[in-house]
Amino acid sequence: MDRSLFAITVGWFCLLGMLPVFGQVEFLGSTSLSGDLTDNSGLSGMLETNTPINAFGGLSAIDYTGKDNRYVVLSDRGAGDGAASFPCRFHFVQLKLDPEKRSIDFQLERTAMLKDASGESMTGSLSVLKAWDKPQRCPSYDPEGIRVLGDTGVLISDEYGPYIDLFTNDGKHIKNFALPKAFQLSEKLNPAFTQGAFSNRGLEGIALSPDGKTIVGVMQGPLVQDGRIEKNKCLGVWTRWIVIDSDSGKSKQWAYKLDDESTGISEVLWVDAARFLVLERDSNAGDKAKIKRIYLADASGATDITQASSMRQGPPEGTIVIRKTLLIDLLNPAYGFAGSNAPEKPEGITWGPKLPDGRRLLMLCFDNDFEPANPTIFAAFAVGL
Repeated sequence: MDRSLFAITVGWFCLLGMLPVFGQVEFLGSTSLSGDLTDNSGLSGMLETNTPINAFGGLSAIDYTGKDNRYVVLSDRGAGDGAASFPCRFHFVQLKLDPEKRSIDFQLERTAMLKDASGESMTGSLSVLKAWDKPQRCPSYDPEGIRVLGDTGVLISDEYGPYIDLFTNDGKHIKNFALPKAFQLSEKLNPAFTQGAFSNRGLEGIALSPDGKTIVGVMQGPLVQDGRIEKNKCLGVWTRWIVIDSDSGKSKQWAYKLDDESTGISEVLWVDAARFLVLERDSNAGDKAKIKRIYLADASGATDITQASSMRQGPPEGTIVIRKTLLIDLLNPAYGFAGSNAPEKPEGITWGPKLPDGRRLLMLCFDNDFEPANPTIFAAFAVGL
């Protein structure tokens, strides 16, 4: 390709926000854990889905504790998409990278059970949520994102509420950051399905600023007011991020465009200033998987769209939206997750300890949906950002 044609090609990719960041990423290794692994909850017995109540898996998020090789990983609402009264939990684990062997050594340290302020277990039961008509908060919980607040505890995003909650490191609820009505579960609003989050396409990932003062929550897909409902799905390409000041509770909103209607955001991770990593994927596994990507997103100067009543036709004219550049294509065959081996759900991303050469260690976790036949996967990349 001659230089002029190359320049034109690069220019078009830049306009589309799809230009890969070359030379900044290296795959370091991965590990696959048996889908039959159990946790350290101390529980026994079987759930309604015939799943062991102490099953380890369903990982929806990961975050680094800042100490050695210690991370927290979050299990989601349990097997069967909410069909079980799975007691929600997160785990402290050790993930030690061996770049020479391209492997990660895994050790499970302890399991923390999520409980409300009264000590009642929070469970993934969808049937309880649907039947709930009391003024107090429903104990059903769908944990999707987790970020560590040092010794204070952990922030967890709940897709059912949706809420962003603060828990102690032992799993006891401390406080919540309520989201505006426009983000609440649409089917529970009156009238239903005119605004709010569509079921299982709501609050997904959270990012925490380096100083711990700003929380960003991202919607997996479009809100009802920003998409269209077809065949029991809310379709569209424009999603909202909510940016919350943790002290005042004041918030603003930014607009982000998905690759297409088949994808959703699984996680967001703060990089620096106004840059983030965004994990965006489709819901297909194996050869049908087409999009499993990590983008470098830039929100500098992004317009507050709080007052935008709808984005079905796109953001208001003149809006500065979040821009994105391809950083990692997880379906690159060099990583081992392509073709028939492609897992459906890369779900969590976090920075780990700095690598000896100064690059940043990026850790991923994959959700096995508590299916014994599906492994729980961790993967590591070196990123030069």
